[in-house]
Amino acid sequence: MFNHWVTILLTIAAVGGAIAKIFGWFSAPIRWWRSRPKRKAQPKGITLSFVPNDHLCYWSGVHNDQPGTFVSGHWHATNSSNSDVMILKARLGKYEARFARVSTHHPEDERNIFGEYPIRSHRLSEISADFTFFPPIARAAKPIISDVIFTDNFANEYRVRTKFPYVGPKPAPSASLWSRWLRR
Repeated sequence: MFNHWVTILLTIAAVGGAIAKIFGWFSAPIRWWRSRPKRKAQPKGITLSFVPNDHLCYWSGVHNDQPGTFVSGHWHATNSSNSDVMILKARLGKYEARFARVSTHHPEDERNIFGEYPIRSHRLSEISADFTFFPPIARAAKPIISDVIFTDNFANEYRVRTKFPYVGPKPAPSASLWSRWLRR
């Protein structure tokens, strides 16, 4: 009876080893197949162009239980394609936001209503995005200049270079080198 179980275990080990060897031979082609670029679900001719609204792009400090940075902006977006397009997300270049929100102006209402609305074909719309970062990503009085990357419902990304000036209390002036030397 003991020899019967040893034979079964040795057979399982041999078959398992052969399967592992075969998988090893095919792992390189499988990795190549998975790494190929995926086709985007983009209809032909999707073209969005963005222009920042300089009066509504800014950043300020956040002071909750920890210091942070709040960045807000508005952009005019023109859809010159034959399809309606939705902006699903936005991010700020090389920074990773703790919170990010993007919304589009209501296409049929002239009031200041923003939400998850499409940018209609051959129309102009307004996009709003807010980002909150912890820890802070900038120093007071210096503007943040970064790419804002918008992603649409066809997984297309649009980079828009934007300048966010600082709005908030002016930082306390630092003592000059001479005044520090004279105090000694």
